[in-house]
Amino acid sequence: MVPEESSHAQIGQSVGAKLRAARQAKKMTQGQLAQPDFSVSYISAIERGQIHPSLRALEILAGRLGLSSTELLPKSGEQNEGSKGPSPEEVAELALLEAQVAIQQNEGAEAIERLEKLTNKMLTHRQQVQKGYLLGTAYAAQLQFQEAEAMLSQAIELAREKNDRYSKLQLHYQLGITYAAMHNYAQAISCHLSCLKLLEECGVDDAFLKTRIYFQLGQQHAALDHHEQAITMFEQAIALATEVAGTERRKAAYWTLSQSFIDSEDATLATIYAYKSEFLSNQQAANLLTGEIYHYLGRALLRGDLEAARTYLMNALQDERVLKDQLARASVTTSLAEWFLRQKALREAEEHARQAYKMAVTSGDTIVAKETLLTLGRIEYAQSRYEDGDSHFIAGLEMLERLGLHEELSDQLARYGQLLEERGLVHEAIKYFKRAFEGQQRLAMHS
Repeated sequence: MVPEESSHAQIGQSVGAKLRAARQAKKMTQGQLAQPDFSVSYISAIERGQIHPSLRALEILAGRLGLSSTELLPKSGEQNEGSKGPSPEEVAELALLEAQVAIQQNEGAEAIERLEKLTNKMLTHRQQVQKGYLLGTAYAAQLQFQEAEAMLSQAIELAREKNDRYSKLQLHYQLGITYAAMHNYAQAISCHLSCLKLLEECGVDDAFLKTRIYFQLGQQHAALDHHEQAITMFEQAIALATEVAGTERRKAAYWTLSQSFIDSEDATLATIYAYKSEFLSNQQAANLLTGEIYHYLGRALLRGDLEAARTYLMNALQDERVLKDQLARASVTTSLAEWFLRQKALREAEEHARQAYKMAVTSGDTIVAKETLLTLGRIEYAQSRYEDGDSHFIAGLEMLERLGLHEELSDQLARYGQLLEERGLVHEAIKYFKRAFEGQQRLAMHS
């Protein structure tokens, strides 16, 4: 059996060779390909096969070369010069990597097809656990929640056999998200509380994952109308996100994680976090998460005492953490716009909503940006400015669809349909009610 390190090395060499060939074909220097996100030494190390890039880095580099990230991966069965051909373990490793790329590119059906071709006889125990995780993630992305639950539960049992706590942690996290999508919020909370316990048992200070866990717990408590618990969880998430907000602090945190995995002899995870320390491929994602946390915190606040909510939001706009984060400011400002709308203070509501949109739009499609669009639409409808309102509603609905937020899309389609019906536009309203109903039917089929 070829050692696991050899499998990773051969994949890395193939990716490096493809990257170098594509770069040279484009007549680009390593420096031109690297800027502004990477160092020349990072590109050089990839091309020499010393490291292989994270999936996010692979996507960025492929985009600069006019390729898809899968075009930089070795094809199944592809051999290195002078080799005797890939071992079954190497073939499986490549298939798992290709499936992971497909999931990140929102190609869940393709990932499932690749993964289902892998039999347990072809896989090491670690690869079987990874296959279960990826299948569970892919099924959830396809709204096949029962299948996702089954795959993740099986993988948890496999991880438990080897007392692989970190894999159990990742699997419980994904299972909790799956339960939440099925509206089984009590089970989701149980899974994510287990994650916090497993993090402590692992002895790994993964502040990034802990932030996401508290964020999920906040959303789940909010769905159960546990307002105080939801706000507490969101505040915990914000505090953790602030701890690792700076690039240098994030680098240091990644390096600490890498050293932890080296000490526990987990070479794969050690390598992953060493790469992340070199290149912060998820820096933008971390910033987006903070904005989203404030968005859901605002929602939770507005379900409670409105005067207390306004005080909290006004104070938040003076908070240094919010002032330094444009998307967080946009979230808080949108919540204030919603507060003024409920008070029928339409001029102030519109002013805040437009400020929020200007801050959010620069980040592209985000939960925060879609909320500013929908809030503007509601404000303009309240002012009988229907043409402007239609424009913002439709833009917000289209962004919801691009973000893949199917449940909220159905709710907002129905809400817009109701507003159209109130204007007497019955024929147009029916179209949106029909789309909302069809969306709910699809969700019901998979719940």
